[in-house]
Amino acid sequence: MKRGRFVLSMASKLGVLVAALLILTPRTAPALEFLSFGTGSPAGTYYFLGAGFASIINNYVPGVRVAAESTAASTENARLLIRGEMELGLACMGTLQDLKDQGMDVDKVRLVAVGHTSDTHWIVRKESPIQSIKDFKGKVIGVGPAGSATLNIWSKKHLETGWGLTFDDFSPKYISFSEVTRGLRDNTIDAGIIAAGAPLSSVMELARDVPIRLIEVEPEVLKKLRATYSNVVPLVIPAGTYEGIDNDVHTYCLPQMWICRTDLSEDLVYQLIKAVYEHEEEKNAIHPLAKMFTLQNAFRGSPGVPVGFHPGAIKYFKEKGVWDNRAQYYE
Repeated sequence: MKRGRFVLSMASKLGVLVAALLILTPRTAPALEFLSFGTGSPAGTYYFLGAGFASIINNYVPGVRVAAESTAASTENARLLIRGEMELGLACMGTLQDLKDQGMDVDKVRLVAVGHTSDTHWIVRKESPIQSIKDFKGKVIGVGPAGSATLNIWSKKHLETGWGLTFDDFSPKYISFSEVTRGLRDNTIDAGIIAAGAPLSSVMELARDVPIRLIEVEPEVLKKLRATYSNVVPLVIPAGTYEGIDNDVHTYCLPQMWICRTDLSEDLVYQLIKAVYEHEEEKNAIHPLAKMFTLQNAFRGSPGVPVGFHPGAIKYFKEKGVWDNRAQYYE
């Protein structure tokens, strides 16, 4: 009997010990899913939007951590997604068609949404003799960094189509937005382009430091551009947007895309877009152009993109009742 009571006592103590160990042993936390979000130069809109979207997602989507990465913007972001080195990114409309024409497998990429616009700022110092983009001949021009839509679309395609200019006509400098403003401030370039949503803090700072002008796009040139590139949209930058700009500036913009890898799960992409779009106050506080990420703007120009929407985005748009009526929002 004593032996039996001893065994029973030991078993009881062992059970208590095991139970205590189970309570005290830390449980393995669910694995986090890490995603990279390609943005652009810290002087441009992409950087602020991508960082802001990442913050919202990190706050409201459990088990996901998104890191916003500063890149050379559109083309580099799309290439990184295609190569599987990044999961999310922002890119200018026209970028994926360019890469497809170069033989890249853009089917590895899907649309999440279309949102803000990148607004064309061709900038010179106020005293510059350059009055039109056709005056770029023989000058030093900041054309955007390698791997950017600014370089590949605006500075190469649009300059040739609109004004008949190639890089043989002037000295191109492959520099970022922040380097463009520095070059104009230091007078080391004659003109430069920043293609990003107005108002831009970097241009506001430049205009406070040195008097500047924004070069207008002639109506006949705009017609040429629109005849060749359907995603070119006329735009007026209002007088007073930047210090010293006292008249409306007639230029143009291109819609911008939020893109992702095709192989991301439907549920994940659904959770990502839902988090951003349904925390509207936080989204709109990121940057004035974050307000353009709306259900109505989400499809603008998308028929001209050589890839479709991700199933997770489609699920969200169907839930909100806009997917079946999206054609009315294409323009």
